[in-house]
Parts: sequence; structure tokens; C-alpha cells
Amino acid sequence: MRLNYPFLVLFWIAAATFAARAEVVTVTDLAGRTVSVTLPAKRIVLAEARQLVSLSLVDRDVAKRIVGTAGTRLFDPEARQAYEAAFPEFAAAAKLDDDTYSLSAEKTIAVEPDLVIMSGAIGPNPKSIALVDTLAAAGIPAIYIDLRTDPYDNTIPTIELLGKVLGQEDKSREFVDFYLEHRKRVTDRVAGLADRPKVFMHMQANVEDKCCMSPSRANLGRFVVEAGGINIGEAVVPGAFAPLSPEYVLAQDPDVYIGTGGRHFSAIGGIVAGPGISEEEAQRFLRLMTEQPVISELKAIRTGRAHGLWHNFHNSPLNIVALEVMATWFHPEAFADLDPHATVAEINRRFLPVPFEGTAWVSLPKE
Repeated sequence: MRLNYPFLVLFWIAAATFAARAEVVTVTDLAGRTVSVTLPAKRIVLAEARQLVSLSLVDRDVAKRIVGTAGTRLFDPEARQAYEAAFPEFAAAAKLDDDTYSLSAEKTIAVEPDLVIMSGAIGPNPKSIALVDTLAAAGIPAIYIDLRTDPYDNTIPTIELLGKVLGQEDKSREFVDFYLEHRKRVTDRVAGLADRPKVFMHMQANVEDKCCMSPSRANLGRFVVEAGGINIGEAVVPGAFAPLSPEYVLAQDPDVYIGTGGRHFSAIGGIVAGPGISEEEAQRFLRLMTEQPVISELKAIRTGRAHGLWHNFHNSPLNIVALEVMATWFHPEAFADLDPHATVAEINRRFLPVPFEGTAWVSLPKE
């Protein structure tokens, strides 16, 4: 048999090149698990489709590598449509939800990913652990990120972890430096302020639910504190979130009211803010919310310190913008020179492939 030596040489060169480029890295995820991932990950599955924005901060083209997602209904529709228009690969990605809108193990295995990114819940739970174990048995690595349980402390390690598994450590470091610079600008100034207004953060504020869901120190509750406010839910809320009694809210009579919400409340009435939402629409829904029982009786409403905030800040590295916004609400004189709109513009220019556009925060005009 005659060997084709030129072909063999080319074959071994190609194999050596692939081996040089393919690298197995071992990382520790946000659940404290040690996971080995082969780089570069080319077929990625997201347990939450909305985390595409988080990944895009460190890899502008990562949408081209997404082969499947779950939780699409949680992705703001205008933002999702913008990413689908910009990246046909993302638009074509398989929908991998089970009957509870969580990631299906069977559907995930079928698309043959080389990395699954888990997120969303308040830490790992029995269902997600079982899913991750099933994927591991099929040879599919999965990592946990955390932008929801403790986003104040875990945004930075989440971005650093994404930089490692996406092979974009330089870009992740750039975003980390940006994030820390902006956070320090707020916290350093807050440290010198004696005044701390009482703040009621009304999570998922809408006209159909009973008053009044609030965070503890978890999630955006910590951001209230770091922006120079007193979170009235912190002292009484067990766990991450829980409803406050109307009597407690009225007795506290907070200086500042913040309701969170998004496009999903435009049909029933509530705080509507976020991508694709106009200032006029956000204002209209905020006014509707402040006319509701209990809320309408608060000092914050009478003094014109009522605000609406995009709910998905609670699960995104863009939470740095929420920190700045709250600082300007709590201490308008001390932060008169701080412009969160400029921060969004810089994020769009330096990091995001699809601009973040829309009214992500809104205030009730003073009368």
C-alpha cells in the first residue's frame, strides 16, 4: 500500500493545531463546584436565555455559539428580538424548556452542548442539582453563575468565571475594572454621608398582587444599602424575598418608594420599565402603581420620591447602573454630577454588541 505522505503531514499539522487550540481548564463555579471545561466552548446552552446579555459583556460574538436556551419568557421581548435580529444563530437556537419552563435534561443532551451555564434560582436546588448530575453523566460540563442570590458580591466572580470558560479573560478583566471603578465612585462618597433615607423596594410591583413583596439584604436589597439607603425589608424579611404587611409598610412610612417591574406588567398594570419601553409609558404605569392602596398613603408619594426600576437589574451585571440610579435618588445633591445614562452609553460603546435601549428607570414628577 502506498502512503500519501503529503496528506499525512497535513493531517498531523491540523491535529496538532487543534490540540494546541483546545485546552482543558478547571474552574470553580459560583456553587463552589470544580468543573473541567474544554476551550474554546463552541456549543453553549443557557438555562436562562436572558443571560445572553451577561455573556455578551465579555464576548461580543458569543450569541453565535448559543445552541439552546430555556426560560425565554423571562428575556425582555424587545431585547430578545434585537439579539435575534443581530445574530441569526441565536434566533435559531433550540428551545429547551421542560413543562415548568426550566431546562430539560433530555432536550439539552440532544443538542450536544460542550458547556451549560446554570443561573436564575436562589442557589442550587434539588432539581438543578439532579439536572447537572444527569448532564455530567452524559459528559456535558455545567457551571453555576450567580447574579441573583448575592449579586453585589458575586457579579465580579461571575464575570471572571465567564471570561475563563469563554476564553475571554482580557475582556472580562476590562469589564471588572469598569464595574469596580463605578461602584467605588458611589460607595466612597456614600461613606461620608450621615443621612440614610428609609427605602421601600417593592419587588415585582403590580396592581393584582397583594402588597408588598420586598427583598432582605439579598439581591437588590444590598444595593439599597450600598447606595446610601435603609432597606425597610432587611430587618424583617426571612430568606431572600417575602411580603411585608401593609401595616408594617405604613408604620415605616419610607422616604423613598421604588417599584420594580418590566414589560410583563403592561397587560395587567404595574411597574413597566426596561428595554424598548418609552419614558411616557413608564411614567404612566408608575403613576398607576402609586395610586394603589397602601402605596398611595406613603410619604414618598406625597413628596415626589417615587420611582420605577427595571426588574431584571436584579439578575444582570448591569446592576451597576441600578446602584448609580439609586444613589442619585437617595442623595440627589451629593450625586448631582453622577449620570447613569452616561454609564449605559459607555457600556453600549465598550462592551455590548446590541445596545441597551429603553427606559430602565423612571421617577414620578414632583408636583
